[in-house]
Amino acid sequence: MSPKQTFDALSRALNAQDAAILETLLSDSFRFTGTAAQHQNKRQRIQHVLENPVFASLRLRNIEFEMLEATCLVFAEFQYEGSGELSVWFGRSTFVFVKQAEVWKLVAQHNSHVQEGG
Repeated sequence: MSPKQTFDALSRALNAQDAAILETLLSDSFRFTGTAAQHQNKRQRIQHVLENPVFASLRLRNIEFEMLEATCLVFAEFQYEGSGELSVWFGRSTFVFVKQAEVWKLVAQHNSHVQEGG
């Protein structure tokens, strides 16, 4: 799979909360830094995705890919339906994919919330 195909598979797996596919797409050394400054490893991130219903509403847009040899950076805006005061959340994500044994794996992701249009 190309980095774009891997990213598209990741997007579908997040929306479907598909742990088996996420297991194959995330590197064993995967690290996530979230909007609340939380840090998660691969196991913790998959568990968080499974327990959090907002992933069914996750939408990614304005996606840009930048290839750097065996590394692919993906920049995207995200939107999802949340709870509490704000019912819709917006932000930006950076995904880092690395080619490991001829397979593209997600090794890192960082999310930051922003106001819509920010």
